[in-house]
Parts: sequence; C-alpha cells; structure tokens
Amino acid sequence: MDELDHNILTLLERNGRLSHEEIGKLLHISRPSVHQRVAKLEKSGIIKGYRGLIDWSRLDQKIKVVISVKVVSRYFQEVADKIVEMEIPGVTLMECLRMAGEWCMMLKVRVGSPEQITLLIDEIVKIPEVKETSTTFVLSTIYEDGLKGM
Repeated sequence: MDELDHNILTLLERNGRLSHEEIGKLLHISRPSVHQRVAKLEKSGIIKGYRGLIDWSRLDQKIKVVISVKVVSRYFQEVADKIVEMEIPGVTLMECLRMAGEWCMMLKVRVGSPEQITLLIDEIVKIPEVKETSTTFVLSTIYEDGLKGM
C-alpha cells in the first residue's frame, strides 16, 4: 500500500459515495487507476464495505450511552456473543469493544428512552459471568467516524 492508496482511503472514509471519477480528479489520476486500486483494497479486506452515516438525533434514537462491563475474563467471548445477540426493541448496539484496565468491555448504544437502557442493563446483568456494569449518558458528540459533530 502506497501513499496514493492511503489518499484514496482517506477520501472514501470522509465520503464513501465519491465516484472513482471524482477521486481521480481530486488525486490527479485516471478513473481506471482509481477503480483498480479500490478493487485491490476491497479484495484484500482493507476496505470492509460502505455505509451511510445517520444523524440519529433526527430520529427516535436520540440518546447515546456508554456501558462499561466487568466480565469473568475467561468467558469474555461468550458474554460478548450473548450481548450482541440481544434483541431489545428500540435499542441499537453500535459497538462492543474489549478493553484493558478496570472495565474489560465497553458498549456504545443508541436508544430512544432511558427505560430502554434499563431493559438492556437488566438483560446484561442476568448473564452469570457479568460482575458489574456502569452506564454513562453521552451529552454530545464532538467527533465520530472521522466527522465533527455527529
């Protein structure tokens, strides 16, 4: 991967809808060259996919929380799998991260109401290998997914 590939990735991270022609103009290379490089980056797994970034504050899920979880270490993957598979109406799990330190797991979640957080936490603490949780409500997002003010 060279500097040109890195520049293509940076542009696509900022705007995944850019056409190969637009990228070529911005980087002063041909559209077929961009196409070939993007295809190589996709095939190698560097580009995992494309997605839309949603302004959830304009929809029903306006509340974002971070839930820290202490888990019996040897059961980390099993607990993570159970949490990821939970289906609670109005709750969207955005990320499940393994952490080093006092808390071994962090969940980023979007919901429409505090009651939905209560339902989620009630389900999480039912998992026998979960020792403790701590929930923090996010007041505002300054920078997310490479963009300001998400």
